[in-house]
Amino acid sequence: MDRLLKYENNFLKIKHVKSKLISGNLNYNENPLVTIAIPTYKRYNLLKEALDSALTQIEFSDYEIIVVENSPDSDTDIEKLLRSYNNPKLLYYKNEENLGVAGNWNRCLELARGKWYVMLHDDDLLSNKFLKEMVGVLDKNPKISLLMPSHNHIDERDLPNKFNAYWVKLKLKRKLMSFEKKLRKLSEWDYILKNPVGGPVGIIMKRENAVKLGGFNEDHYPSFDYVFFTKYCVNYNTYFYNKSLGSYRISKNESLNEGVMITSAKIHFEMINELISKNIFKKLFFKKYPVYYVLKSVENTENFWGVSVKEDELKFLGKNKNLNPVWYSFYFMFKQIWQLKSILF
Repeated sequence: MDRLLKYENNFLKIKHVKSKLISGNLNYNENPLVTIAIPTYKRYNLLKEALDSALTQIEFSDYEIIVVENSPDSDTDIEKLLRSYNNPKLLYYKNEENLGVAGNWNRCLELARGKWYVMLHDDDLLSNKFLKEMVGVLDKNPKISLLMPSHNHIDERDLPNKFNAYWVKLKLKRKLMSFEKKLRKLSEWDYILKNPVGGPVGIIMKRENAVKLGGFNEDHYPSFDYVFFTKYCVNYNTYFYNKSLGSYRISKNESLNEGVMITSAKIHFEMINELISKNIFKKLFFKKYPVYYVLKSVENTENFWGVSVKEDELKFLGKNKNLNPVWYSFYFMFKQIWQLKSILF
């Protein structure tokens, strides 16, 4: 059985922990169309920026915002901040125990009351036209179950190599992506060839379907969002909206030096293997693609994140660490054609 694509009820893992409503009025809007959920953990300054971006939406008002604090410890600064808004759209919860990252994401899903659900990381931002634009697209396209917009980057790292050949290619690639058609349905191919989620900013989805899929699994750290959204795409209509409606913050993070990026690449490696195993054509012609994906991820880890990858971190590839140039060239060309297809058709 597929390990990553199988159904898992991850809500059972957090059933024993309660979340207390600290401030807010549950009677103000009992059935909002949209819930913006902000899971947070001891991030007072950045939380304020994220929260302000959610509260200042224009030309759309049928939504609630829930902030779920994952620290049982008393944090008077955060509590004062949340109470100071005195906004009826805002509900503030505190977990009685730390649920872990995925557990808190699932608690956000449980507490949300909107038909549509948006999760905003406490260090990211939404455009003030986000809800107006996204709900407008959903109204015109009722078949959509999940809509993923493009986003900008707030890169706070001081990297000296931002002008080398790798960064030139990256900027060119992002420029080409801007020419993709405005609204495009995503398929399994998108999750095989790349990670279309990237920084998950402003993804809006039907809450009911997210719950049916069982939520996020902490065992898939650090890529439980990629695993979840891949399952969502396999089961429901997922679309990409080629308009930037948010900002994803990239900051220096020491945890990246502890093999996190390669652990992520390994999960992608396993997921791609599962996806290609379902089709004879994919099994024949893309049997080496998971290796290619990891090798490209290593390049990205070293050039974009500035983290060196050790030889023993790639043990899971076995004898495939040196991919045949023929396979390498074939996959490279296929990806370019796929990108061109997204622009032209």
